[in-house]
Amino acid sequence: MTLYKSDIQLVDSTPQLVFDTLSDLRNLENSRHLIPENSIQDVEFHEDKCLFSIPPLGKIELYIQEKIPATAIRFNSDNAPIDFHLIINIEPMDEGRKTQLQVEVHADLPQMVKMMFNGKIQQFVNQFATAIGQIHYA
Repeated sequence: MTLYKSDIQLVDSTPQLVFDTLSDLRNLENSRHLIPENSIQDVEFHEDKCLFSIPPLGKIELYIQEKIPATAIRFNSDNAPIDFHLIINIEPMDEGRKTQLQVEVHADLPQMVKMMFNGKIQQFVNQFATAIGQIHYA
């Protein structure tokens, strides 16, 4: 498996509040404008899954596989053109008053696919992390 890690995002909110917000994907609807449409399209949010398209990979459905309270949310996909899973890591900072976020994607890629889409996958991981880092966690 190839590992892609996003840049670290700093959030001015508690890990528990960040976790609670991201645990129900419908909460991301108000942050739709943060998603760059040139690389991620046709986004739909549901309680425990989201659907989107990444040209030229196609339509992808991510569903929450596991929630580790105030620590991580793990996603999986059954219909993606490549086998992968995504993890949002949530870590406390400043004695738990702030949060550090990092997105990881673990992908099983044939060498040819990796050569063709490596940059697009890393771009997606960074854009996703930036978007969830900019959410207003109330």
